[in-house]
Amino acid sequence: MLRPAIKSAAALIALLAIGCLAVAETSAALINLTPTPGSSNSVNSVTLSSLVGTSDGIVVGDKIFTGFSYSRTGDMPQASSVNVLGFRDPDGNWGVTFHGSFIDLPGGDNSDAFIRFMVAVDQASQSAGWRISDAHLFLSGAGVGDDSVLLVDESFLGRNETLHTFIAKAGSAQQAQLHDQVQFDPMSNQLVVTKDIFARAANGGFLPARATVIDQSFSQTQIPEPATATMFGVSALALGAVVRRRK
Repeated sequence: MLRPAIKSAAALIALLAIGCLAVAETSAALINLTPTPGSSNSVNSVTLSSLVGTSDGIVVGDKIFTGFSYSRTGDMPQASSVNVLGFRDPDGNWGVTFHGSFIDLPGGDNSDAFIRFMVAVDQASQSAGWRISDAHLFLSGAGVGDDSVLLVDESFLGRNETLHTFIAKAGSAQQAQLHDQVQFDPMSNQLVVTKDIFARAANGGFLPARATVIDQSFSQTQIPEPATATMFGVSALALGAVVRRRK
């Protein structure tokens, strides 16, 4: 007499498990923002606020970007006013673009913002031996008045490599470095990226210190799997033995 009840309970548990799985998959949505061939940026974008504090992320080519967080002071934009797009750099490397009004207005305190996220090589590429070998940072739409500065510093959690871009004026003499790159040793499957954006406009000036586009890309190198490397090593030894015999 208990068997129908047991079967009903088992069916209910199975349905609940399926429902939980569906909710988990929905809560970890990945949005594909891969640019179309010949384009530097994706057609669509998402707001940074839609990614912050969630397990959602974006896919750009063979790179997956998740774990976004954001903080701001002064005149820097709200997360809802920053758009995130997929990016392809001139060498074909995949990455992300942050588009917003990163700014400090004349007078008052300095302004600062930080963006943190994790980038990983997708599972298929990881299995094929691909690892992140380089990072590239580009600063665009940047300008400052006299005695003002805007800079973007980037670091990687647990690593010593850093990136640095800036535009600055001492008096009316301008200096700028709008692109930087770094190589990773050792290479990695994934990185936690921290991007700090600092701006200071002169108190007595009329122009803000600003940038509107921050591009980020990552290049990669294929590392032979241990079995493949061993096979190459054995082949090389065998070839060497044959050559020695012929001598």
